Amino acid sequence: MMQQERPQSPGTRKGQQYIVTLGAMTRDGDTLAEIREQDESGEKAEQQTRILHVPAGLPGERVTISVEAAAPPRAGRHRRRWKPHARRVEISEIHQPSPLRTQAPCPVFGTCGGCQLQHMRYEAQLEWKWSIVRQLLQEIGGFADPPLLETVPCDDPWQYRNHMRFSVNCEGQPGLTARGTHRVLPLTSCPIAHAHINRALKVLSQVANARPQVLIRCGAASGQVLIQPYPTPEVAQQLAASGLDLRSETMEEVLAGETFRIRPSSFFQTNTAQAEKMAQMVLHGVLNGLAPARGATTCSGAPCGCQGDSRGNLTIADAYCGVGTFALLLARHVGRVIAIEESASAIKDAQWNLRNVSNIDILKGKTEDLLPGLAAQLDGLVLDPPRAGCQQVVLDSLVQHPIKRIVYVSCDPATLARDLHVLCHRHPTYRLCSVQPLDMFPQTVHIECMAVLERNDL
Repeated sequence: MMQQERPQSPGTRKGQQYIVTLGAMTRDGDTLAEIREQDESGEKAEQQTRILHVPAGLPGERVTISVEAAAPPRAGRHRRRWKPHARRVEISEIHQPSPLRTQAPCPVFGTCGGCQLQHMRYEAQLEWKWSIVRQLLQEIGGFADPPLLETVPCDDPWQYRNHMRFSVNCEGQPGLTARGTHRVLPLTSCPIAHAHINRALKVLSQVANARPQVLIRCGAASGQVLIQPYPTPEVAQQLAASGLDLRSETMEEVLAGETFRIRPSSFFQTNTAQAEKMAQMVLHGVLNGLAPARGATTCSGAPCGCQGDSRGNLTIADAYCGVGTFALLLARHVGRVIAIEESASAIKDAQWNLRNVSNIDILKGKTEDLLPGLAAQLDGLVLDPPRAGCQQVVLDSLVQHPIKRIVYVSCDPATLARDLHVLCHRHPTYRLCSVQPLDMFPQTVHIECMAVLERNDL
């Protein structure tokens, strides 16, 4: 590594200070620093090289870091099983800043565990996320030159989150936890939270809240706000006086012209503006290249809802469908949609959201249990699995019963690359048409992607 170090006076956390040149940035948003320090655990002290993860830094910067002192080994019979916790590291002074650095607006950035990239210019965040996806597609996915598109930016990379879960400390103050700890940092606002949430948080920060957490969701388009646990009548009155449309059990949000009902525990994209873009990308991704089924005729729009499209005989599945977002939008264009979801809360919302559409079948259960029996009858598929990606049985069913067109929405490019390797290389059943990174979570290291696959014999 190109880092150099020089020990200085003791740090602010009873540790040591070092001047270092920061190295590469990890997927967690930390930069790497190399130091040499005394190892006094043996019979005689020796100099050892250690690699530290430094938050809130950028590659090439010359900085002073404060390193927490190593905890002494635990005494007693459990000494052999004792493992030290990760040593906290922080930048105490910047000597040579990177041209990519910008001033983070949050007063607790670097301490709070919520954001990792506020100190990086937004255009650099987009490029970095693109490079991470490319690296993972190459190293895990096995694609030498992946068909990777430029990252789609968020029009406003601040105040975008429509869903926040705040921890509550023993004094009843809501906030977010400090990095690597359970310590709550009391907050009156958060720069990535929607304005409606910050307005609610300002009120809640002035009263005692029930532990352990308070959840706030809002409809960026509808203006409705959902808080759990529901506030006392007095606090609810204060929230209403601040201009908030407070709801208790459910709220509504508008996406792509459709109204969706959402319960506190149901999944819905946390960035409404980017979800609008994603919805159109998914529609285009799954329908583009799907020719009308043989014998299909143009539909008038009722009862199947394909609005004059000639894909009225096509069947599309929306796996891990949540509250039915993609299913409802797809139902306007194809003959039949099969929506699969295991969450009871999300199923209730999906049933309400899809109540006026007759060409959608809602199946309650796990995708890995239901999809294998459906794959053979599908023309297209939308996959939006959790961070862990698809289970092997899902991938096996897609290999055994190849589907013409698949759109895979992923919130973890590593598991996406793993699953694409199975579908495109280990069992070369599909061709990867494109991978589109979408910046759903600005100021953080999280990366959303949408991959489009096509059956190889087409």
